[in-house]
Amino acid sequence: MTNTVAWMRPRPPSRTRLGFVALAVPARVAIVALASAGCSGHAPPTAPPVAAVATTAQPPGSLPREPIASKPAISPDAGPPFASVRDQLLDALLADEPSTARDLGLHEFDGKVAPVSARDVAARVARLRTAADELAAVDVGSLSRDETLDRAELASWVASDLFTLVDLDAPRKSPGFYESLFGVSSYVDHESAPIAQRAARLVAHEEAALAEIAHVRENLTPPLSKPVTEVAARNFAGFATYLRGDVAKIFGPVGDDAQRQRFARATEALAKAATDLAVWFKKEAARGDQSHVLGPSRYAKLLRVQEGLAVPVDALDGFGRMNEVDLAANKKAYEDLAAQVKPKPVAEARLFATAGRMMQEARAFLADHAIVTLASTDTPVVRETPPYERWNSASIEMSGPFDTSRSAFYQLTIPDRAWSAKDRAAYLGSLGDLFGTTIHEVYPGHFVQGRWAERAPSRVAKAFTSYSFVEGWAHYSEQMMIDEGFGGDDPANRLAMLDGALLRNCRFAASIAIHVKGMTVEQVEPRFVTDCHQDAATAHEQAVRGTFDPGYFAYTLGKLQILALRKEAQARLGDRFSLQHFHDALLAHGSPPIALIHDAVLRELGAL
Repeated sequence: MTNTVAWMRPRPPSRTRLGFVALAVPARVAIVALASAGCSGHAPPTAPPVAAVATTAQPPGSLPREPIASKPAISPDAGPPFASVRDQLLDALLADEPSTARDLGLHEFDGKVAPVSARDVAARVARLRTAADELAAVDVGSLSRDETLDRAELASWVASDLFTLVDLDAPRKSPGFYESLFGVSSYVDHESAPIAQRAARLVAHEEAALAEIAHVRENLTPPLSKPVTEVAARNFAGFATYLRGDVAKIFGPVGDDAQRQRFARATEALAKAATDLAVWFKKEAARGDQSHVLGPSRYAKLLRVQEGLAVPVDALDGFGRMNEVDLAANKKAYEDLAAQVKPKPVAEARLFATAGRMMQEARAFLADHAIVTLASTDTPVVRETPPYERWNSASIEMSGPFDTSRSAFYQLTIPDRAWSAKDRAAYLGSLGDLFGTTIHEVYPGHFVQGRWAERAPSRVAKAFTSYSFVEGWAHYSEQMMIDEGFGGDDPANRLAMLDGALLRNCRFAASIAIHVKGMTVEQVEPRFVTDCHQDAATAHEQAVRGTFDPGYFAYTLGKLQILALRKEAQARLGDRFSLQHFHDALLAHGSPPIALIHDAVLRELGAL
């Protein structure tokens, strides 16, 4: 199963994101930024050893890093104190991305949407360029460790947004850029205020969105990417279904007659706008092109923006080789085990009950085996995925790090009832698949990591996420839990874990094939079947995802980086190594790329 995180956004598109679709509903316009965080009172982290990428398959942690916004620092007398620059810039970034702010739990942004006219987008680009100059002018020698890391995160956030708005030209080329206008699930899912207040804020959001709708068709300039626009057509149709269904059911009866009539008008108008766009996207997809392809230069820039990795264009093959080595090892282990194990199917009627049981068993295992400290006592509710997110088979929708009230939903998608019984069963997968998905999404994956993010040491660290950290941790958790004995009595669980690892390996390979080699979805699909043992429907779905989410190599990259750091900590500490202490130290910094907290984690473990 695939996954998505609500506030954490491993940003494939419209910052939750950009013109790709993103892992949930849009918020920030961007892919995923390079993040960093740390504890006060320590020296800034240093990079792991740098090795040549072009000639050999290097461990991910040793890839060369390139700082973003790395202009020479000038005298601190030339500008205001960094604390002032940092706070004003973070506030400005959130003001430009109200949906991201809401997902983070900042409900003063309820009822607001980002203006999307060409003029407003141009003004935003100008603000981002000014912000990049201000951050570059900061005297880094005068900063504390926390401030140094905050500066790196903000510079990355700015660079990521500029990449989306300028390099990817998302307002003109990416339908997903506009999803935040229709994304109202936070008003439904998070009880941040009494329902009457949330209803009033929802209506304000809908009316503000309706004022921007005309700019969507004004800005988007066909031809658009065929596969990306096909996905957008389904997503926007899903928004209409959600607005007319769950949203109307929950908020329709709220308030007096005037309030109910205002809500009904705004909700239906927004649903109709979503439907109209879905119809238009379907028509445009029929004559779409392959404009989603980044090409080698923009792909190399993506690596700098998303991961902070300085991989030259002529070294991109080396970047891909690390994945090929891991893929080969996983493929052999899978095929050796598959000859001995027969997976058991998931009973569709028992899907939610089975997932709930697995979730509770995983939580108990964490405590009984000292795997990781739980940062909260709440437990997610298992439910069906809302209509607008059903391109994704599983996800966690949870309150953000600034929310005063907590909520969390472990979402599973029921296959289309129009499908054949065989296709429905293939989509649901095996009990081992559900077992791994539960680990990935909830315990100790996204849910546990998200609650730890609430403890991050600064506002910037709480607000900032790295694709490779968020998805790398969840993917790493799948293997780690099996290795530690959870579900080890059934070899089908390990087989499913290896199947999931191969899926992520093929995502990595597909990303490079599509965006560096220029291969089509049809050319990429077969490898998901032949090398990674996926069924034909999954192969197509995953190949299509690569068109709008080129950064989905982050699952494998982040996992390999965490494994490498753990191995180093074990070698340094010997008998003093504690898995729980390692995981706690890793999660204590927010959601930064592993390379930026490499030394900090080792130092906190007493290994440096």
